[in-house]
Amino acid sequence: MVSTSSLSVASLAYTTEILEQNGGSLTVVVQNMQKKAGIAGRLLACTAPDILLAQEINLFSEDRNLFRAHHTSRLGYGTAIYCRSGDIANVRQIACPVPEFGGFIRKKTIAAECAGIQCVSFHGYNGTPTRDVRSLIEHVQVVLEALGPGRAIFAGDFNTWTEPHLDAVTEVLGTAGLQRAFSWQYPGRNFPLDHVFLRGLTLLQSTTFTSEADHLGATLVVADGSQGHTLDDY
Repeated sequence: MVSTSSLSVASLAYTTEILEQNGGSLTVVVQNMQKKAGIAGRLLACTAPDILLAQEINLFSEDRNLFRAHHTSRLGYGTAIYCRSGDIANVRQIACPVPEFGGFIRKKTIAAECAGIQCVSFHGYNGTPTRDVRSLIEHVQVVLEALGPGRAIFAGDFNTWTEPHLDAVTEVLGTAGLQRAFSWQYPGRNFPLDHVFLRGLTLLQSTTFTSEADHLGATLVVADGSQGHTLDDY
């Protein structure tokens, strides 16, 4: 059982304080970095986000002091979270319960409380060549078990290769109050792999951008409460 003692009224009040300091909103960047060297630092320099959720980061090529919450392999590849306020707490490293084809690699997820908001940088079970939906859902569920109640951003590369993949993920996260707020295309595909799910927060703005990585990145502006856009508005 993961302790959620830090997810208290005081924590929620602190989140509200941070939002107020930022004009009522936070900027969040989500990017699968394709293990490209130094890309995270370059994104921080040009986008200046409050939170960066990175997948397939090449951590050894970055300033590791900026990514106190990370879950990577011995080669430094995996997921990481940057929080501009520096207020990172309740860091949880979560491995996919199902190994990828061949039995050696398990996708790595990092979850942490950033400025009082639970953040998940998720790189979902791929399962090539079979791409089994059930195994992806097992991965999502084990991450959900590590979260407590309250505001949350659950985002990243979900490897939702088909509509049944995305439908299943959306249903499971929905049972925990996480609603799909934004999805964006992978270049050359007609179906999105990357998504943002929010709880206790709402999406005000969303844009995508290109980088050296194969995935598009997303820049999101989120605010507290229920005012703003939902996926149905697009």
